[in-house]
Amino acid sequence: MAEEIHDYLVVGGGPGGCVSASRLSEDPDVSVALFEAGPERFGVLADCAPIGMLALAPRKTASNWAFSTTPQPGLKGRCDYHPLGRGLGGGTAINALVYMRGNRLDYDEWAALGNPGWSYADVLPYFRKSENNQALRDEYHGNDGPACVEDLRTDNPYNDLFMQACEEAGERFNPDFNGAEQEGYNTSQVMMRNGERWSVNKAYIRPHAGKRANLRVFTETECTRILFEGMKAVGIEVIAGGQRRTVRCRREVIVACGGILSPKLLQLSGVGNGEDLQALGIPVVHHLPGVGQNLMDHLDFILAYNIPLDPNLLGISPVSALQVPKWILRYRRERRGMLVSNFAEFNGFLRLSPGSPKPEIQYEFVPAVALDHGRKLVAKHGISPHVLLLHPKSRGTVKLASPRIEDAPLIDFRYYSDPEDLATHVAGVKRVARIFQTPTFKGRIKADLLTAHCRTDADWADVIRSHVGTNYHPVGTCRMGPGADAVVDGRLRVHGLQGLRVVDSSIMPKIVGGNTMAPSIMIGEKGADLIKEDWKRAAS
Repeated sequence: MAEEIHDYLVVGGGPGGCVSASRLSEDPDVSVALFEAGPERFGVLADCAPIGMLALAPRKTASNWAFSTTPQPGLKGRCDYHPLGRGLGGGTAINALVYMRGNRLDYDEWAALGNPGWSYADVLPYFRKSENNQALRDEYHGNDGPACVEDLRTDNPYNDLFMQACEEAGERFNPDFNGAEQEGYNTSQVMMRNGERWSVNKAYIRPHAGKRANLRVFTETECTRILFEGMKAVGIEVIAGGQRRTVRCRREVIVACGGILSPKLLQLSGVGNGEDLQALGIPVVHHLPGVGQNLMDHLDFILAYNIPLDPNLLGISPVSALQVPKWILRYRRERRGMLVSNFAEFNGFLRLSPGSPKPEIQYEFVPAVALDHGRKLVAKHGISPHVLLLHPKSRGTVKLASPRIEDAPLIDFRYYSDPEDLATHVAGVKRVARIFQTPTFKGRIKADLLTAHCRTDADWADVIRSHVGTNYHPVGTCRMGPGADAVVDGRLRVHGLQGLRVVDSSIMPKIVGGNTMAPSIMIGEKGADLIKEDWKRAAS
């Protein structure tokens, strides 16, 4: 049998992997192979925004790794559930689709930390290159990229009520979170097209499948380790259908498995903290202690308010059941209405003091009472305001539990290990809760389901620690930059090795102040350009 070989081997079918594989294969003179452990989905679950999320996110499926953290002292010893996209498209196949880039100061800070070329001015062209915005046309947005972005199509009257309440609470309106300023409130823009989910698979891979002879896509094919000759990556070992095989590369292996699984793959391949690897019997290829360190996430506390039997809110009741046929009919006719809700329909960013350089808090308003990642069904109509801590100081780790690819890694976010995080979160939750004490909601809300008893900051801290959880944004575990705890340089090359890069959210030196999908797409775009530039320079 002829040896299987390609120029580039891209491991991971999420934003970093789909985007970089697509862009690299634009050159017909190179061959690119993309490997994804999960399946490719078609039909309603893959294309209709809420149904796929409701079906796939709350439980372990072929499309969801459904990890759990180690016990978290900051969460009163609870293990937090951590869904993670598995399949072509990665998280964009099961997420809430919110298109948010973070704050421009986030990227300027990346550059200031020793990463030239990653300032806001440097990355904005890549956000624009990727984007096909259906509503906004200005210097901040692109209108002909693969990633379709549009305004919400639910027409839910509660969004007008949220607007009114925010104004009453003294918050400011923002016409575009990704424009000149971040602070303020508005409805979400979402990565959808004509009311359908627009994953990175649909944006970057599916249009070229079967048309570019130099792009091969392997789904349900898990990479078990990277192969090295000396200090150079020369291929990968994969398993599909119970059969193992090796695939070699002429140029580079590109790891794009995300903030949890990229460090796991590197460690399984002998790249990481040498002592930890030796303790598991894994031969050390390269002692790189930063692998799996610097884990960050946006902690999310969910308020819950009961608004009885309102047909504009989702609930487990005859009222909602009677609405379902109407929702289906409207979706089929117009691609509008409740069935195109991404749930996080309304967003806002706020600074806790006038002197804050950027917002510390993000809030999302959901037209349903949804707790514990949608796994806890509440037989009440209502709303669930989410309050996210944007810039945590706590740092965690991802480590191997064993040398077996089948075993989940040990995920320890060390939530609230820095006490300032909890104090900031308490202040943010109290501020958002005031929005629901305004005249607009006072007469509508029948009951505060979680925080009615809170009088002191200690009360708020206690209920937050009892219920808070992830907002699904694990980043930082292959940190970009100089220094002993960094994993990749500013061109995303793994320090001390050849032929190996990481192109995904794990390279973030600090977490961005907002949802991480759009920044991950940007990293894929910029990463592909860096690779092209380096090989063009080497050939000249």
